[in-house]
Amino acid sequence: MAETPIIIKKKKAHGHAHHGGSWKVAYADFVTAMWAFFMVMWIMGLSDDVKQKIQGYFNDPLGFMKNQPKAQAVFSVKSVPSSKPGSSNSKASDAVLHEEKQQLEAKKLKDKLTKELSKSADLKELLKNVEITITPEGIRVELLESTGAVFFESGRADLKPDAVELIKRMAAVLGNTGRRMIVEGHTDAKPYAGKGYTNWDLSTDRALALQRALAIGGVEEEQFLAVRGLAATQLRKPSDPFHYSNRRVSILLPFNDGKDPQIDMPKAEEKSKIDGMFRQPLDIVPRPPLPTVKKS
Repeated sequence: MAETPIIIKKKKAHGHAHHGGSWKVAYADFVTAMWAFFMVMWIMGLSDDVKQKIQGYFNDPLGFMKNQPKAQAVFSVKSVPSSKPGSSNSKASDAVLHEEKQQLEAKKLKDKLTKELSKSADLKELLKNVEITITPEGIRVELLESTGAVFFESGRADLKPDAVELIKRMAAVLGNTGRRMIVEGHTDAKPYAGKGYTNWDLSTDRALALQRALAIGGVEEEQFLAVRGLAATQLRKPSDPFHYSNRRVSILLPFNDGKDPQIDMPKAEEKSKIDGMFRQPLDIVPRPPLPTVKKS
């Protein structure tokens, strides 16, 4: 009997089955959806003007680009130079900020003074001769004389009763601020009608009378920087030296009272100025003796 031959067939095995490229399509759809989501979120956060520009572009890309000015930019970035602490830019900025703060405080103080002085109906007429202004120097409060005696007795340094009451109200406000002040007296150019007493004396005495009234009203002694009589050297109306408005006393609350921030001078320039002062010769001459005044 013939033997049947045994045939063995060997098949090559494949390690992994091939699934095709369908997953790539799904991944691409996912990425596109995420991109669209983030675009929507970004657009929602933009301003209305930018939204309109984007909408106009998608509605009519060619027409939008044709009508859009070439130099126009949707976004602009302004660079601001940084100021390091201690630098000259920083100190200059501090000085500007301090000045703005002073101006704001001055306006508030002016309003407060005006409100306080307007409370009393008895002083209504007297208030017409009070002027409060904000000047480059500071806040200036002026008590102006008129054709007749308003605050002081004519030709004298005695305050009238209503004037004392007005200054008392003013002192209550100024004393609470703690601000420092300069009290000044002024006259017109007409010479004082009397011997041995001049406009210098009158303006000084009136300034001292105002300073005393302020101190009694509540202004502390250390708040006074100076009390001075200027006679007719600073006329309120230079075109008319004899005008009654030149006769006045004033209170100046200076912005720069020694507490303002100072911008440091470069050290080299400062040293050169100091050296120059000492290089200049000084002429020291004896003063002439003061004239003696005989008492009558």
